[in-house]
Amino acid sequence: MRFLFLLILLVNVAVLAYGQGFMGTPPSEEGRTPRQLLERNQHIVEFGQPRLAEAQAGG
Repeated sequence: MRFLFLLILLVNVAVLAYGQGFMGTPPSEEGRTPRQLLERNQHIVEFGQPRLAEAQAGG
């Protein structure tokens, strides 16, 4: 019984390590090409004077 418990525990730790990417690329990230930081949401950045939240909401 103790052997079975240890075996299940080791298998669970191995599956967790594989899923988190400790043994290479995690399965959830396979097939993806990571984007560079400069390519992310450039159109969202606005420069200028800070605005108050009241001015945006109320008009």
